[in-house]
Amino acid sequence: ADGATYAACEYAGETIRKMEMSERLTMSNMAIEMGGKAGIIEPDEVTERYLSNIIEGYETPDWVYSDEEASYKRIAELDVTDLEPQVALPHRVDNVANISDVEGVKVDQVFIGSCTNGRYEDLKIAAEILKGEKIANGVRLIVIPATRSIYQKAMKDGILEIFVDAGAIVEFPSCGPCMGGSFGLIASNEVSVSTSNRNFIGRQGSPEGKIYLVSPATAAATAIYGELKDPRTI
Repeated sequence: ADGATYAACEYAGETIRKMEMSERLTMSNMAIEMGGKAGIIEPDEVTERYLSNIIEGYETPDWVYSDEEASYKRIAELDVTDLEPQVALPHRVDNVANISDVEGVKVDQVFIGSCTNGRYEDLKIAAEILKGEKIANGVRLIVIPATRSIYQKAMKDGILEIFVDAGAIVEFPSCGPCMGGSFGLIASNEVSVSTSNRNFIGRQGSPEGKIYLVSPATAAATAIYGELKDPRTI
């Protein structure tokens, strides 16, 4: 994908201000997928709260903000009021469709995790959908918390137990199948639904496999039904 090649992307607006840090980190993480060098969000009380929770003795720094008269190469204004869950179709991150347009695609594997969507809040969203449910027959569900501390908190709060009870495999923090380097690799003609950030040919194993990128909520719903599923309908 392109659109911001070698540029710094700044995200702003009402929707961004309402996002928690985990959601903002996902936005910034994905800047590279449109060629960006950085994804920037103005620091605010959400930033302060996040840093004070993870840094002992935290003191507010001298924040740097964009000048009011700053000029931008391009400004894109998006109305997300009626935006439904999105799905990136094989084999590009910008090959995007509404979930309602692709529901019913059969899947072999669901991966919840990665640096993009493996934070505690992501796992909690997925667990709330999977609680008391079982994954579909013939579907593999792999869950990988992004860090050791997230793994420990999810374990302490019973979130990992929900995944295991649903039939998932919970692995140690790592990239997992996202980079095609370890467990969770897909075989020829298999379909993977993933919360990771890239779906290029061969990214998760066989070059003849297909990868759909989705949110943690869509991934959890898909694991239950064995096909791409809108989480708002369950």
